[in-house]
Amino acid sequence: MKMNILRLLVLLTPCCSFAQDLPIKTSKTINAEFNRKTVSHIKTSDVDAQIDSLCLKYEYYALKNGLEVILQPDSTFNHVSVEFWIRTGTAIDNPYEYGLQHFFEHVMPYGKMDSIDKHVFLNSYLKGSNAQVKKDFSRFYLKVLPEGIKPALQRAAGRLLAGANAITANRVEFERKKVLFEIQRNAKNPHWSAEGSLAISEGTFGKGHPYAANGYGKLENNRTFSVNDFKRRYEEIIFSENIILFVVGNFDMSRVKKLVHQYFSRVASKKRPVNEVSKPIVPSKQSISMKTPHQNDSLNTMVFSWAIPNYELKDDAVLKLVASHLNNRYRLKKYIPFAVANSRAYADMYKTAGQFQVRIQFPNACDSTHVEKFFLRGIKGLTEKDLTTNELGLAKKSAITDIRGMQENLGFQWSRTELLGTSLVYGDDPNAYFERLRIQQGLTSKQVRKVLSKWMVSKPFRILFSPTIE
Repeated sequence: MKMNILRLLVLLTPCCSFAQDLPIKTSKTINAEFNRKTVSHIKTSDVDAQIDSLCLKYEYYALKNGLEVILQPDSTFNHVSVEFWIRTGTAIDNPYEYGLQHFFEHVMPYGKMDSIDKHVFLNSYLKGSNAQVKKDFSRFYLKVLPEGIKPALQRAAGRLLAGANAITANRVEFERKKVLFEIQRNAKNPHWSAEGSLAISEGTFGKGHPYAANGYGKLENNRTFSVNDFKRRYEEIIFSENIILFVVGNFDMSRVKKLVHQYFSRVASKKRPVNEVSKPIVPSKQSISMKTPHQNDSLNTMVFSWAIPNYELKDDAVLKLVASHLNNRYRLKKYIPFAVANSRAYADMYKTAGQFQVRIQFPNACDSTHVEKFFLRGIKGLTEKDLTTNELGLAKKSAITDIRGMQENLGFQWSRTELLGTSLVYGDDPNAYFERLRIQQGLTSKQVRKVLSKWMVSKPFRILFSPTIE
């Protein structure tokens, strides 16, 4: 489901405005009539007003070189977020190079500022910066005071114009130390560790599947990647049709549009493949146990993971609602008959598939069998009987609260930018999050059970990380 930017047709959504010079067509649109039917039985209420208030207004267009732009001004913020997303994530990594895209995020070069004075000027208004790699995209973020918008855009564009030769051997070795330290630091969460996250991804999607590529990859790869590996990756993924620029927060629209055109229209163009063929998912049928990778880890961590092929918006709506329900339920310790430090359910949508995950951390290794049976029985029960009206209502309220929380955050993760960006990358529509929310609010317990019965009756991949395993 890729957008063909060269076709100049407009996608119309009721709460979004689009630029007139180069509008965008998406290959996936939301059936508005279906959504009206879905929620038609709900009377006009405060809940309806809450939902409507969460529809963001933005301008979405493309420059003539194909670079996509989303502008979302809001003067209620004191800052402005400038991000560019590359429509390439860890899924591009082949098994022999797992970890390259994450390492590339670290060595992504900076362009030359026009003068040292401008560099100092930007830093005087800089309030945050970060970067992140996911399965289908990589993102680079700056947050500045409104006065810093010009150098912030200039710096972001400079990174896309720097060229592969700006990546030097010295920079690679400098960043290698930081990458290896980051891997070591995050090993205290075994499901985020290099070996742990790779085992989960491969167990969920099957070895060799694009989504089997995890963030950190393999430790030995990170120790041996060369400068030529990163130059090749830069040439492969840095081109205008592969970039989305976001400007969100307190800024002047007309001024920013001129700056965007001035700085980003020079990014080189290269035709992006339109059709993607996804490999079949072959999840592991084995349950795995491995030693926790961090020497100071005292908790046992069990992860259940289901792969969701052919992920659609309604499936995403249901599974995110179910994740909210499980998190609401197991937040109450009275439901769990043994000691659990914490538990969390997640529903993640990607471009060509999805993943539903439950993670449980508990102190006593002897409880591992009870933990597995208890949580799997609870999830299976949702496919066999209806959620109560109260439980479903609480999950729907949680869904609204989550979206509102993201919209109130201008920052990096869990933010407005992430709402619009993931909706565009995964749903081909910056407003897909809102359509998902509308679907969620109209779901009945019977509809929830039907989707769960389609995807989650099979046994999930299971992995146990334990400090007691030798």
